[in-house]
Amino acid sequence: MIFVGDIAMPDLLTKSFKSLNPNFFSNKSWFGNIEGSIVKNTNNKYQKSRSVFNDINSVKRLIDTFDFKGFALANNHIFDISDLETTLYHLNSLSIPFCGIGKNIEEASKPLLIEEDGYKIVILNFGWEVIQCDVASNNLAGVNPLTRDHVLDSVREAVKDYPDAKIITYMHWSYELEAEPQPFERELAKMVIDLGAWGVIGSHPHRIGGFETYKGRPIVYSLGNWMFRQKYYFDGRLAFPDFCNLELAFEWDLANDDYKFHFFDYNRDTSELTYLQTEGKDSPTMISHTPFLGLSDKEYKSWYKKNHYHKNKGLPIYYWDDSNHQIHCKNNLVSLRARLMKIILNKGK
Repeated sequence: MIFVGDIAMPDLLTKSFKSLNPNFFSNKSWFGNIEGSIVKNTNNKYQKSRSVFNDINSVKRLIDTFDFKGFALANNHIFDISDLETTLYHLNSLSIPFCGIGKNIEEASKPLLIEEDGYKIVILNFGWEVIQCDVASNNLAGVNPLTRDHVLDSVREAVKDYPDAKIITYMHWSYELEAEPQPFERELAKMVIDLGAWGVIGSHPHRIGGFETYKGRPIVYSLGNWMFRQKYYFDGRLAFPDFCNLELAFEWDLANDDYKFHFFDYNRDTSELTYLQTEGKDSPTMISHTPFLGLSDKEYKSWYKKNHYHKNKGLPIYYWDDSNHQIHCKNNLVSLRARLMKIILNKGK
């Protein structure tokens, strides 16, 4: 199965499909994150909105080209344009399963079961409230919350309910453009593997993150973007730094417990992907994206504080041993900062 990151295709002008070698994706199964609501973007009517979304015809074209077995929906843009019912209506019309969202916490927590080549895959999808994911509760629609206890309890339950399946957690986490995982994310990834998960895959930062193995299991901290059209959203103003143009498709042969990394270059002007190379388990590219490789959890805390991308931007660092009160205070700080940034951006319109 091939795992990719954030997918955002607002119209049929996305040309990314044409430049891919057909041999790369033929007879492969796919899974990725649909970043934003699914709507009918007739005559580009949503282009000027401050939103990220996917056009239903673009999604249809995607699944007609790639054999997607399902989508992750736990992300911070899933409610930007439409309500839950509209997005799910379009997905159901395409007969595509999904996970990570629901009318309440019970629905949002449901894993996605995929049966393939004689074995079962269970995917658990979580979204971090800190990055403005609207999380579900008992009576409120939203995404499956990425909190320490909820993630661990969900993995425990999946291991019990699906003893013969390969369980994968797909996380929408970390700050945007952050190259390294939060200290709590790195430790959480190890904990879910301790509980029986086969691996951990992350998205949201819009750039490729680091890669580690723990007890022989892969942890891809951030897949980066995949077919995320730039210079379109926010009336053409949304574009990412050049380091986001390197894109990754993580191919995981779960039957033989083997994996490899496919790298592509994204052209933000033409919205095309160009294949670069494929690397194996000891990928030099992924090693170059993991400068913290081999650090203990204690060493990593100090390293992250000194080196992470947002170190001078007033964003709090989350640690595994944070108390509930500390987490609450940090969440409020991030929320306040986000509101202030929105005011500043609106004034600049």
